[in-house]
Amino acid sequence: MSIVNSIKWATLSLLTFSAVLTSLHAQQDTQSETDHNPLQNIGEVKVVASGFISTEGPVWHKKSNSLIFSDIPGDTIYILEAETDTLSVLRNPSNSANGLALDNQGFLLAAEQKTRMISRMDLSTSEVVPFISRLELDGESKKFNSPNDIAVFHDGSVFFTDPPFGLRGKASDLGFNGIYVRYPSGKINLIKKMPLDEKPNGILFNAQQNILYVAISDDQSGPILAYDVNSKGMLLNEREFVFAQNADGMTIDKKGNLYVATRTGIEVFSATGQHWGKITLPNSLRTTNCALGGKAMSTLYITNRSGDLYAVELPALTK
Repeated sequence: MSIVNSIKWATLSLLTFSAVLTSLHAQQDTQSETDHNPLQNIGEVKVVASGFISTEGPVWHKKSNSLIFSDIPGDTIYILEAETDTLSVLRNPSNSANGLALDNQGFLLAAEQKTRMISRMDLSTSEVVPFISRLELDGESKKFNSPNDIAVFHDGSVFFTDPPFGLRGKASDLGFNGIYVRYPSGKINLIKKMPLDEKPNGILFNAQQNILYVAISDDQSGPILAYDVNSKGMLLNEREFVFAQNADGMTIDKKGNLYVATRTGIEVFSATGQHWGKITLPNSLRTTNCALGGKAMSTLYITNRSGDLYAVELPALTK
């Protein structure tokens, strides 16, 4: 064999070996993702509480082993004790509270449609005070459209979306929708300005708080935007992560699987965007939001446009 042919043979062998390794790694990655499918051995979707109009804003309160959630048209925030399914009224009236979140001090933040602001509730005293009420813009103090959902950063910064849903035909003071952050200093920054027909909805961080997700609601198929987040809470590298019809509220597990409430159920995606499948409610009820809870954080609570609150066990999350 000539030297030239020897070189060609060696190069071809290396390329073949490299291709085999690449194929094996791809198979291993696919198998690894399949092994972490959160929908494996999923339980039965069950009703855990009833008597509502349309539920939203679920947030898990670990200290009391309870789920806190809102009924927007019912003008009430409820708390459901998980082990006994005991339901209590936490706040009424709630000013048509929508999205809820617990801040770093344990206060309950509520995005109120009626007042067009975010309030803060002391759960030990039940005192409610305005927290994020107006935006200073071009030298004027203006009302938000309809604060919708909330995500809290580790330094206390509060990120929130402001679509027009709660305006119900009223004119917007701002003339645009937006994604905002309220810093611990009290300063509010507009992160992303959007036209009134582009509707930011659910917002949340992953467990490491190095990625922020924002759902953009669309009757056809809207994007879930993803941002890289640096240690100071700055957002970088905006991108379209996945798409979902009428994407609404979201939750995420410790493995990075994203659960998105949509018109027809909870769409579930891996941290890399692989679609695991869909969790549907009876009659394909329109879902509005979801939250993981329970002592093992493996119970998925699902709010929706019906009188019932649903939950389903995800045993794969305990592995």
